[in-house]
Parts: sequence; structure tokens; C-alpha cells
Amino acid sequence: MSELQSNGNVELSSKKIDLAAVAQETLPPVVAKDSAVCDGALAGIDKKEKIVLGRNVHSTGLDITEPDVDDESTGDKEAFMAGVLARYRKSLIERTKNHLGYPYNLDFDYGALAQLQHFSINNLGDPFIESNYGVHSRQFEVGVLDWFARLWEIEKNEYWGYITNCGTEGNLHGILVGREVFPDGILYASRESHYSVFKAARMYRMECFKVATSLTGEIDCEDFKTKLLLNKDKPAIINVNIGTTVKGAVDDLDLVIKTLEDCGFSHDRFFIHCDGALFGLMMPFVKRAPKVTFKKPLEA
Repeated sequence: MSELQSNGNVELSSKKIDLAAVAQETLPPVVAKDSAVCDGALAGIDKKEKIVLGRNVHSTGLDITEPDVDDESTGDKEAFMAGVLARYRKSLIERTKNHLGYPYNLDFDYGALAQLQHFSINNLGDPFIESNYGVHSRQFEVGVLDWFARLWEIEKNEYWGYITNCGTEGNLHGILVGREVFPDGILYASRESHYSVFKAARMYRMECFKVATSLTGEIDCEDFKTKLLLNKDKPAIINVNIGTTVKGAVDDLDLVIKTLEDCGFSHDRFFIHCDGALFGLMMPFVKRAPKVTFKKPLEA
């Protein structure tokens, strides 16, 4: 872990939050069916008994106690945890002051959302289909999706999507769709691609080729062409980076498409997934930036 110190130098830091200070508690005693406390052995079960699926159930359970609100030990534990959280908050404040890393906005203020934190909100399932779980925020999720659809120029009735928890999930889902469209397709991604792209290839048991990059991190389309020509008999699934993790490199989407076409791949034989976790949101607002739009043959 590195921190930017006040003198401008980067130093290695071994400082850690002392979470080991959390009070150690022993497990409560085990209670048998007849509420008798056991010595740790399973009561009434022969150790040599055969295991039969569907019939092996707990014959014992941990003793459950509900402490009084004014119990002295309860107050001590609450005070202890308040101290742990206070120290953790202090460490976050200090580390945020000297934060050096990803270019994200640290000016957070979730105050307006505090009133919603007491609800069990869950957007399970397809956001475009009414759920039988009533405590959700689907209307906002679909509103966000519609906004991005306009940003990346795709008609409202021509897309499907959902809000992922992170960029990794977006890559996993996008590449999964590509694999479903082309079960025998080969995944191509530059060596500078996020690790989740290659993780997806392993998870989905896909053949994958790492393509060389330029010094600044963009995909090398000459090397891409060489690999495509060696595998012309199989569809191509391509990960195009709209900002790589380390160098912020943006792959030349138009050149990638042209390379595919020059190698004889028609639009129905390739699937392009754009990893826009870093710059996908910003690009439409940057003058002279390469244009990322679904009017080009993109799929995800």
C-alpha cells in the first residue's frame, strides 16, 4: 500500500487498522433436543452411522440468549464497537487526504439518501419486468439505463440492460452474452485489458487470445489481424477498452472494426464488447474524443 506524503514523495506504508482488537468471544454452549448442554459430541448419533442424503439434520443447536437492553456487557460491547468504527473513520479521513490512484470523484455526499437506508430495497430480476417483490427502485434503474441509451445513441426499444455492481460484473455479463451468441467464438483482448476479461474466459471456458499493445497501451491491430487470420473459421468476440486500468489507453474502435472487415469477418460473425468502466461515461463530453456509439456494430 502506498501513500502520497505531504512532502510529495511516495512511501511504502505498513500501517494497518487494528481490527485484531475486536473482542474475542467464545461460542455459546451446544444445546441438544432435550435442551441439555452437550460436551461437543453430537448427542444420540452413532459416529459410524452411514450418511443418508436428505436425512442428515442437526440434532443440536447453539444456545440463543437475548441480552437485556440495560445489560452491562451489552453496553460495553456497544461502546467498544463505537470506538472501532471511530478509529476506522479517522483512518479513512487520513488516507483520503493523501489518496493517489484511480481518477474518481471523492466528493461524496449521500445525505439525501440517508432516509432510504432503513428499507430492504432489492431490484432482483429483470428491471423491465414487474417484480413480485414490492420494495424496489426499478423505476430509477430504468431511468438511468434510458439516460445511458441516449448518451450512446441506441433507441429505447432496441436495448436491454441492468445496473451492475461494478465494472467487473459488466465485463462478465457482456462477454457472457457474446459467448451465448457465438458458443464457439474466440475471445480477443489486449494484454492491457482488465483482469476480469481473462477471468471471464476462464469461467466460461472460452478460447482466448491476448493481443499485443502499443507502448501507450492501445491494442495493436497488426497483431490482432495476424491472430484473426489464423482463426478465420471461428466467430470473433472482441473486448475493446475505453480506458485501460493502468495507462488509461483507449483502443481505436474504428480500426478494430476495419481490421475485422479486412480479415473477412462480416458483421454477423463478430461481437464487440466495450469495457467503458473508466472513460465510457466521459468520452461523449470530451471534444475530439473518439466516438463510442451503438450506431457502430457494437453489442455490449
